This record gives sequence, structure tokens and C-alpha cells, in this order.
Amino acid sequence: MNIVVVGASGDVGSRTVAAALAAGHQVVAYVRNPESVAPRRRLTVAKGDATDESTLVSATAGSDAVIVAITGHMKDSTFMQRVMPKLIDSVVKSGAGRVILVSALGAGDSATKTSGFGRLIYRTALGKFFTDKGLADRMLIRSGLDHTIVYPVNLYDGPAIADAVVRRLDEIDTVPGLPTLPFENLANALVDIAENPEYSGQRVVVTTPTGWRPAKSRTPSDLRGQRQR
Repeated sequence: MNIVVVGASGDVGSRTVAAALAAGHQVVAYVRNPESVAPRRRLTVAKGDATDESTLVSATAGSDAVIVAITGHMKDSTFMQRVMPKLIDSVVKSGAGRVILVSALGAGDSATKTSGFGRLIYRTALGKFFTDKGLADRMLIRSGLDHTIVYPVNLYDGPAIADAVVRRLDEIDTVPGLPTLPFENLANALVDIAENPEYSGQRVVVTTPTGWRPAKSRTPSDLRGQRQR
């Protein structure tokens, strides 16, 4: 596959580049500072800003997947809303493949899956940051582009764990507490998501093995009741 990683020098992006190369893919690392990316076989480095439409079009042309791993400052309440229209327009013009957007668990209606303590944090101290991400997620959904939106739990720098979990948002009832996952596990999950068309059009959570509770299955009577409301 030809994979573009937007934000390739960040904590998530740099590890995603490494994971995609290890899986044998051709990779374009899209960054503002090319010198921050070490040269490697099958890697092309493209210089550009996430709002620079012309360079984004050039970088994403012919790609099978565009992994967007960028985020603004916690105090910037509009960063993703400013960036997302440019990304969408660029992919439309370049004819690139699926857009895989790294969001965050707690953005938009994914907050309903989090613990009470998590929702308190996401709606107060980090409210504007998560609102921005949620609105950008909706822009991508409404764009009509092939996409997958990824909601990782809290992330940290450390060795990968053995069994990270990827589940559709609608398969999850709750994410208890505040589980944390190494950046490397998310990077591996992003490459797996890019490789698998089953994730097309899906919103998925990436979490720890114990960091989720399955949604309760609905009975036929539950579904009949839902249709009557």
C-alpha cells in the first residue's frame, strides 16, 4: 500500500511511519520540518503544513490511505476545525484513498462511552479541545469521503503491550476509568486499520484489553420497541 502520514514527526505519527514501513508499505511522511524524519527505504518525506492545500494534494496523490495524526494545542479551540476543510478538499482533489483520522476518546458523542470521571474531565478542563475534535470528526463524516475515525484512550510513551483492542464504537458500552495505552500500540492499530477495508466508514476505539465493556446485545423485542418510538 501507499500510505501518507500527516503529522509524521509527532508522537503518534512518527511511530505510525515506523509501523507502516515495518509492514512493508510505501510511506509518505508529511511534516513541517523534514529534517525531523530520518531517511529510510520506501520512505518519502514531503514538507508542508496541514493547511497548505496545494502541497497536501501533491503529497496524497495516488495514496491508498491518508492517516491524519495531528493535534493542536490544548488551548486552541478551533485548530482541527481550521485544518479539516483543507484536508478534505485536498483528498477530494488528489483522489486519495481512505482518510483515517486520529481523534480522541471523549470527542463528540464518543464521550457517552467514557466513565463519569472521564466525562467530567473532557467537559470541563479539556472541554474546548474535545469539542474542536468532535466538530472536525463530524466534518469528515459529512464530507462523503471514505474514512475511519479512531478514538484512542489516553496515550503514553512506553513499550507496546501484547493485546491492544480495536472495537467499533457501537460495540462498546463503556470505557471504565481512564485506561492508558502506549503510542506504539496505537500506531500498529492505525496500520492494521489502513490495511483492512472492513474498517471503512467505521468509528473505532483503541484501548487496553480490560479498558472496555461490551455493549449489551439487543433482543428482537428491544428492536421492535425502538422502531415504535
